[in-house]
Order: sequence, then C-alpha cells, then structure tokens
Amino acid sequence: MEGNIFLDANVIYEAGFKAMSGSKFKYSTQLFEMNHLLYTAMLQRSLRDGTYTPEEGSKFLIRERGKPRYITSNTTADKTVNHIICDCILTPALKKYLIHDNGASQKGKGVSFHRRRFEAHLHKFFMTHGSNEGFIMLGDFSGYYANIPHGKCYEVLEHFLTRSVDNPDVLRMTLDLLTKIFMTFRVDVSRFTDEQIHGLMAGKVDQMLNLHADPATLTGEKFLDKGVDIGNQTSQNIGLIYPYRFDNYAKIVAGIKGYGKYTDDFYAISEDRGELLSLLDGLRVIAREFGIILNERKTRIVKLSSFYRHLQNGYSLTDTGRVIRKINPKSITRERRKLKAYRRLLDAGKITYSEIENIFKSWLGGNYTRMSHRQIYNMTELFITLFRRKPRWKKGHSRLRWLMEHSSATWS
Repeated sequence: MEGNIFLDANVIYEAGFKAMSGSKFKYSTQLFEMNHLLYTAMLQRSLRDGTYTPEEGSKFLIRERGKPRYITSNTTADKTVNHIICDCILTPALKKYLIHDNGASQKGKGVSFHRRRFEAHLHKFFMTHGSNEGFIMLGDFSGYYANIPHGKCYEVLEHFLTRSVDNPDVLRMTLDLLTKIFMTFRVDVSRFTDEQIHGLMAGKVDQMLNLHADPATLTGEKFLDKGVDIGNQTSQNIGLIYPYRFDNYAKIVAGIKGYGKYTDDFYAISEDRGELLSLLDGLRVIAREFGIILNERKTRIVKLSSFYRHLQNGYSLTDTGRVIRKINPKSITRERRKLKAYRRLLDAGKITYSEIENIFKSWLGGNYTRMSHRQIYNMTELFITLFRRKPRWKKGHSRLRWLMEHSSATWS
C-alpha cells in the first residue's frame, strides 16, 4: 500500500488540525487536541485494519428563515477522516468535471462569485443582442439533500473516481469509506410499512421525517437509503457533483451559455422562450432518472426586463444594459429584528457590545452595495437608537462610512 495517503501519519495529523479549527471551544475538541498524536495512531491503525467505522454524529435543529432543518455535527475523529477524503481525493478528483459556473462550496468561489457570474451573463446577453428582449428561467430543487438516492449517488461517485484516482489502494479505500459514510446517512423508517417505504423512495422525503416520532418506534429494523447529512463535509462534494448531468445538458447539449447553478438553485438565459421550455423538458427527464425533484412552483420563466429574485437578491435588466440589483426586503426585516433581540441579550448580559457591533458591520458591509441610501440610513438610525454608539471601522469601507455618517442628525 505504498503511497496510500490514508495510511500516512503526517496526512492524518494535518487533517486533525483542520478538523479542530472550527470548534476549539468544545470539550471534545480540546480532548482530541490533548491526545492528537494518540488519535492519529489510532486512526492510522483502524484505517489499515479496515476496522474504522464513522459514527452517525449528533443532529441539532435550526430554523433558517422559519424553515426547520437538521444539521449534523460529526466527531473530531470522523471530521479528520472526512478532510482526508474530501481535501485529498474528492475535491481534486471531481472539480475538473464541474462547469465553471457551478459556484458553491469551492475554493475561490461562493455566493459573491456566483452573483458576479449571474450579472456577467446578463451583461453578455445585452452586448450580444443589443437589447433586454429576452427571457430567464429560474429554478431550484425541492428537498435536494434529503432526497439524494444513495445507490445512484454512489454510482456517480464511483464513475468519476475510477477515472481520476490512479492508486488502486486509495480508490478502494475511498469507495469503502464512502459506503460506510452513506450508512450513517440512512433514515430509520421502522415505523413505516414496506409499501410506505417504497413510496418514500419514489417520492419526496421531508428531512424532518422523524422530528416528532416516538423514539420507541425507531427500532433500527428498517432504513431508507436516501438523503445526505447537511453538515458532513462529504455532502458538499456530493451536492456539487451529483447533478452534473443538469449542468452538462444545459451547457453542452442545449448550448445555453448563460447558465449557472449554485447548489440547488439554477438559471438559464436565452432570447427564445421556446428554447428555455425545451431545456426545462430535458431537465425534467434527467431529474426523474437521478431521483431529483424539481420545484415546479418556484421554477419559472420571466422576461429579463421584469423584476426577479435569485439567491435572495432582486435583479432587472434595463433597455440601456444596466443591471439593477436590490436586496430582498425580508433580509432587512430579519436584521432589524436581530438587532432588537441583540439589545435584549445585551441588557441580560448574554452578549457584549463588541460582538453586536462586529455582527452588524459584517452584515452591512456584505449587503450595502445592494441597498438604497434610505435603507442604509434607516438601519444606521436603528443601530444608533438601540445602542447609542458609533460603530468604529479600523480601515476600508470609506464609502459605507460616509453613507452611515451622513444618515443621522444624532451622529456624534
């Protein structure tokens, strides 16, 4: 097994540092750090013997914009192995099969990259056609991560890894570990009949399926081989590569150059509405083959000159080629409510002013370019009213600082 990175103590040790980096405040992480060398030796031995088995991890409930979802937190040892799989195998092996306009969960990319590409495609359309007389299709998947079938997903991963990983021992261990990781993704459906389980495999599964279920009914007798855990590092790579046929069909087969995707949100731009309808029909066929559920309610085709939202921002292409950008008003409403909640937490001694200031500056610094002057003024007024203090900027943001400082007569 010469050259097998899974058995290289140096690789395991460095992956352990990455696994600890995001949660050093936890007791379990501190315990792992105290025994880092010992855990490295234990992981190396279990990987060599084939006895390594990942744990299911602990799930905790969050609410994002009112929508409940589970987030999985893995043990530090499992995070270490996941870093080896993702950083050394999956990411370098799979990224060459992703289109450039697939912007999520990749180094050098992200929401800002995707938004720049989205606007670039709008500008490119106007420069090519000389007008804004075109259409854009906006769509997303419904319950994406919770409905990825394990069998088909493993088949996709095996296909690309076999083409990219030269070392047969590394390939075998990677596939074996992925099989074990998929076992931790399974959902206990012991309380359902076989007919109901068949319906769950064929239809849409809610991630919160067992939220209010009686624990006594979850006996571990039956499992649903569907869905991947949000929070597990391997799920990021899986979420990127699994719908590769969508991207290739849109870009190569349909020839839509103004196409992009961010996780489960996608768009396509064309001068011909019929071309987008034909594209949508093709994507529906691929979705059925891969067990992906298109959100028909949110998937729509609108004029480029109208007002539409993508990734929580509003856009419109004018007849002069200008792209109008606007923040979603709901984002401002949520931030205003958060500021008032921070005031209550500050009064209760559960948070410090410096933490609140950093949170507010981070949010405003990331969104002010899509906000009107009045919105910036109103947010600044609210902050001053609640905390009676001036946010201090160390450097940069001169434009934002000027806008904020000219927004309030009570500023001092």
